[in-house]
Order: sequence, then structure tokens, then C-alpha cells
Amino acid sequence: MSKRLPTQHAQELWQEYRSGDMYALAKLMQAYYPDLFHWGMRLHPDKEFVKDSIQDTFLTLWKLQSTINEVENVRSYLMVMLKTRILRELSRKSVTHQAHLSDEYSFSVEFSPDLRMIEEEHEIYQLRKLEQMINSLPDRQKELIYLRFYQSLSFEQIAEVMQLGRQSVYNLLQKSLTSLRKNWAPGTLLLLVLPWLQG
Repeated sequence: MSKRLPTQHAQELWQEYRSGDMYALAKLMQAYYPDLFHWGMRLHPDKEFVKDSIQDTFLTLWKLQSTINEVENVRSYLMVMLKTRILRELSRKSVTHQAHLSDEYSFSVEFSPDLRMIEEEHEIYQLRKLEQMINSLPDRQKELIYLRFYQSLSFEQIAEVMQLGRQSVYNLLQKSLTSLRKNWAPGTLLLLVLPWLQG
């Protein structure tokens, strides 16, 4: 995964975009595209649909340029926008089963090999086992763990993306970690992962 755009630089680009600089918005899209694509693929498995949703999100931002507000965190704001767009589109397309914007959507977690320095076969096995365990959790718990571990969002940012209160985020994380601990023997890869989840 490429190095993420520093928060201060992102804020500067956001202000330039709000002032009418389309190039600044293009730089934000370029910087955050990998994160947004990976995030979108967790919400819906169709690559072209996710790519179109990201493009539509930035087109919408350009149209709103003159009225858009300041934001505390650009990346989490973009993730909220993309999630809302994807779920609205899925809801619009589905007549028999609507994907409501609050709770009813599927979510999957997949760790790519570049997340960790994996050299031993047993480490790959442990990572895949962890992936399976996380994917056995309820969707909201999977989403929270993904946001905390893969996207490295703060609890405040997770609360924004998931539209939850901060205390609800804490409670949901503790519930998720308790479930994972119950099904994992001490001394395994989970002990390396938990500091990332709790930090």
C-alpha cells in the first residue's frame, strides 16, 4: 500500500479545491483512490461499479465546489461519501431487497499480502485464518475492524464513517475483540494484530 497523504497536506488541497482549483481535487482523487477502491470493494464486489462510484463521487464534489464545507478529515469524509453513493445506488437498483443506508449491507474483509512482512507459510495460514474469523463476525463488526486495522482511522473518524456515536464504536470494538479472543489460541498472529486494533 502506498504512503498515505499527510493530513495537513490533504487539508491544504481541500481548501484549494474549495477555492476553485480543480487540480487540487484531482490530486486528492489520485492520493486517495487506492484507499477508496479497497473500501468500495468491501461494500460491493463489482470492480467497475466501484470505479464508477468513485468517479461519480468526485464529479459530485466538483459540482458542489462552491458550497462545500470545511471538513475535519478529508479521507474519512470521502469514505462516507463513497459509502453513501454505493448504498444508495444498490438501494435504487434493488426492488425486492433494498440496501438501507444504515445497517443492511454486506461487508467483507481481505488482507492483502503487502499489509505484513510475510515470509513463512505458517504465517500466511494464520493470516488467512484470522481473515476467516473476522469474516464470521457480523457485518458492522467487520467494517469497524477493517476501518481501524486496514484504514488506520481514529475512533472519531470511524464513528463518522459508520454513523455511530464514539461510545458505540468502543463498545462494538470490544465486542468484536472478545469474539476473536474466544476463538484464537494465545501466542498466535492475533497477538500481533490486536495492538493495531486497540491502539
